[in-house]
Amino acid sequence: MNKRLEMIRQLLSELEVEVNATTATVGDRDFSALELPLIVQEIVDDLQPLLEPYDAAFYWFLFRHSILKDGNPHLRVSTRSLRRAVVRSAYSSAAENTISLGKVQDTLRALETVGAIRKEGEPNRDGTLYRVLIPEEIEACRKFRSERTASESELFIDNANIDYYNTRQNRIRVFERDGYLCRYCHKQLTRLTATLDHVTPVAEGGDNSLENLVTACLDCNSRKNMRAVGDIPAEQ
Repeated sequence: MNKRLEMIRQLLSELEVEVNATTATVGDRDFSALELPLIVQEIVDDLQPLLEPYDAAFYWFLFRHSILKDGNPHLRVSTRSLRRAVVRSAYSSAAENTISLGKVQDTLRALETVGAIRKEGEPNRDGTLYRVLIPEEIEACRKFRSERTASESELFIDNANIDYYNTRQNRIRVFERDGYLCRYCHKQLTRLTATLDHVTPVAEGGDNSLENLVTACLDCNSRKNMRAVGDIPAEQ
């Protein structure tokens, strides 16, 4: 009987490893090295201002050991391991110091509340599986970015003379103004899936001003303009 129980435990353990591995990869893409500098910039600009110091230290640790490590936004961590790991990574001279388990739990909850991380499963002996989200996936960051963009837009004297279609940084301003939502089907998009559509087509006298551009998903953009998907300009 004991041997059978041990075999069952072993099989369950192996199954758990397989399930965790599948859960951590299904439906996710790897982030490319070319994206990472911009993602880091967006974290600094749009997420860090929303976080308390401990929250920021924990987020950067989780980001470092997930997306920045191998492009996978998932990782499994335990509160006990985070007690030492985060402090040690943030303050090299404090390698022997720890923070309380309660503070770790409070900080993780704070990151979940703001939407910076998301619990993806129940805890097991190796910890809890979390997904680390980046600013374009976090509603609070999109709102903060939109407010900042609106404030910065007031600095422009004449938006009609600014090219918001062909200049990458200006294209992002349009996406941010629209909250990365498709103007037609209201699908939530990201910097990599959003496209720009002219309200008044260029062929009919439309320009590349902020007011004449809206965010659109690839499908709506293609259908609206009755063009093949390959004819729509890619993100520059």
